[in-house]
Amino acid sequence: MSTRTNRVIAAGALTLAAALAITGCSSAGADGGGGTEKITITFANADPSATWDKVIKGFEKANPNIMVKQLNIPYAQYTSTINQRMGQGGGGIDAFVVDAGGAIVDWQKRGYLADISDLRSDAEAAAVSKDMVQAREVDGKLYALEPWTTSQFLYYNKSILDKAGVTAPGDDPSKPWTYEELTAAAQKVKDAGAAEYPFLFDQWDSYYQFQMVAASAGGGDGISAEGKVDFTNAGWQKALTWYHDLFTSGISPRGITNDKNGALFQTGKAAFMISGPWGAGVAAQGKIDFGIAAAPYFDGGKKATSTDSWGIALSAKSKQADAAKKFLRYAVIDPKGNALSAEVAGITPTNKEAFADYVKTIDASSGAATAKFGDIMEYELQNSAVHRPNVVGYSVFEPGTNQMLSDIRNGSDPSSRAKQAGDDISAQISRLK
Repeated sequence: MSTRTNRVIAAGALTLAAALAITGCSSAGADGGGGTEKITITFANADPSATWDKVIKGFEKANPNIMVKQLNIPYAQYTSTINQRMGQGGGGIDAFVVDAGGAIVDWQKRGYLADISDLRSDAEAAAVSKDMVQAREVDGKLYALEPWTTSQFLYYNKSILDKAGVTAPGDDPSKPWTYEELTAAAQKVKDAGAAEYPFLFDQWDSYYQFQMVAASAGGGDGISAEGKVDFTNAGWQKALTWYHDLFTSGISPRGITNDKNGALFQTGKAAFMISGPWGAGVAAQGKIDFGIAAAPYFDGGKKATSTDSWGIALSAKSKQADAAKKFLRYAVIDPKGNALSAEVAGITPTNKEAFADYVKTIDASSGAATAKFGDIMEYELQNSAVHRPNVVGYSVFEPGTNQMLSDIRNGSDPSSRAKQAGDDISAQISRLK
């Protein structure tokens, strides 16, 4: 979920042909599957079909007169395919996934998304945090619900820290380390020669993961609700300079791709890594003595942790609206369905009951190492989560930001590169408008 919030979710490699046939009956759409006649709804997503198989089977068992057909679209073609089909009458799609950020506001303004505000109160009551529901609103109306979520953790290798004489961070989520403390500790690891890689981000050059750094420094999202891009303010410059200096100092490496970071930590080559909840499973598979703390923040700044994942939206052009809404409710609001939706994806469910069971599974996999995993994540989701901005132009803002981060990682001056990126992205957004 560029790596995205799922950013652990693999893009589907299946072709469209197997899922194009659309079945349905207009009379059944009116009762939403409450009658005896079987109807079919089509659910479009950008994942392998196995990701959603369990929740679909669970839903069909609970609603025997409704069948769910998947339309699995490779991630690289997902946005263009949805735009094409929805722009031509809906293409038989009843429900579809939508990524956090500008996709929601973009598709809402194009008339693709159904207003699901009637689900808000039930969704808020069921969710770990009301904030994760409200973040999917546009102009006060709800247009998507997230079955999964993410947060950020500071993973550390206890053996390496002991070797370097570094005291490990505490596990109280309300008292995380600062980025200044993390940098000093990583420098001490480097000076002691205790690890090949003192500090890793799970996702280099990624707005998804870096947004919280800039937010903590007081820089905001980097783009306003009106689409104005600003990486030159004091907060963004503080965050970008800190990022730049990680690599010039040798605390963090250049030339390491994102697919290598988890394995480097897992095999004991890194002292620290900022990663999402999936990092716990990655670390647990290695033979290392590791611990987990809350994500850091800047001294004097606000606590901020990146979050979000795919949401599920309903098509405003669906002829099976009631049945599609039943599927959405089952996949997100129903604790059993939400747990099934997250099981294969290997990512955190948003329903509070499903979340509690998920935490138990994580704790069982790593024992003392992850004893505070649930407490940390729940605290962050309720107190420090920062959501990707719902703005027109996000589709060019994110990749442009990622390229800026990559260039700064590789030595570009934070001030001049930030101005150039802001000008370039602003020009692209103007052309989109």
